[in-house]
Amino acid sequence: MGSLAVDDFLLVIAALIIGLIVFAYVTSVLIPQEAFALAQQRASSIASSSSISVGPLLVNSSGVGSAVIEFYNPSLSGNVSIFVFPAPQYLEPSVGIIGPTSTPKFWVYLPNGTQAKTLTINQLYDISGHQMAGSLTAYTVPVNTPVTVVVNGTNSNDILVVWALYQANGYWFRIGYAFTGVPTT
Repeated sequence: MGSLAVDDFLLVIAALIIGLIVFAYVTSVLIPQEAFALAQQRASSIASSSSISVGPLLVNSSGVGSAVIEFYNPSLSGNVSIFVFPAPQYLEPSVGIIGPTSTPKFWVYLPNGTQAKTLTINQLYDISGHQMAGSLTAYTVPVNTPVTVVVNGTNSNDILVVWALYQANGYWFRIGYAFTGVPTT
């Protein structure tokens, strides 16, 4: 009779351990995967109905460039984030897959002249779910509002690459990109 109680006790312990392992797997693997997939779907949906308007890149003799940018989506309210970097003009055909080669120095100004708020993004994904960048600093801007971007270190052979970034379920996605035309002085 004592042997049956020990066997039953061991069976209960084994069932509890298996239950804890299954619970740990679901909470550490399946739930985050599902949350990421839902965030990716949301970002992809917003990307498909959005556009980015970019004015020409105006560069002064000191290498400071500026452009007017607007992220447009009539069905979206709130904010998106903007990240920009200069790139050589010959990279224009690859603008969708290139990234910055160094940390760009840029500022974003709202229509009233105040500087937009910065934020740090630790991991950035494209809407296909591939990681694009580690840590970067972006500016939060209102949707459907033109903003002015000022960038240091530009020259007459550069274009300005613009990324629109959106946070869904705690994940950051690049939901659009655009670039300026040939710079003017």
